[in-house]
Formats: sequence, C-alpha cells, structure tokens
Amino acid sequence: MTHAHTPRRLHGYGVRWDPEGRCYRVRNETTGQWQHGADGELASYTSFTVAFDAWRVFEPPRRLGE
Repeated sequence: MTHAHTPRRLHGYGVRWDPEGRCYRVRNETTGQWQHGADGELASYTSFTVAFDAWRVFEPPRRLGE
C-alpha cells in the first residue's frame, strides 16, 4: 500500500489505532511510509507497547537542545 493509498483514518505519524483492523499500525517518521510485514501487508500489532517499540526504531535521533 503506497502513501497515496493509505486510508484517511490512518494519516499521521508514529503509532496509530486502526479501528477497522482492530490493531495498532506504525508509521516511519523519517520516510513517512507505513511499516509492512514480511508478507507485504501493513504490519499490525495488538499491543501498544510492542507497536511503540517498533516505532522507536524509526524515531529520528534527537538533536541536543531540541
């Protein structure tokens, strides 16, 4: 699913709840792309904690003073 085809309900960055999928989705803050699994489908997480950990991998490094 490309950025142009991402459902409107999932616009944003970081960890988002997908009410239709009843799961959390993760968006890469550096590239703006949604995380996909090995099967090519949007990655889904049932636990916010696990989704947040996946999101932190994509979190851009903070600069000193920001």
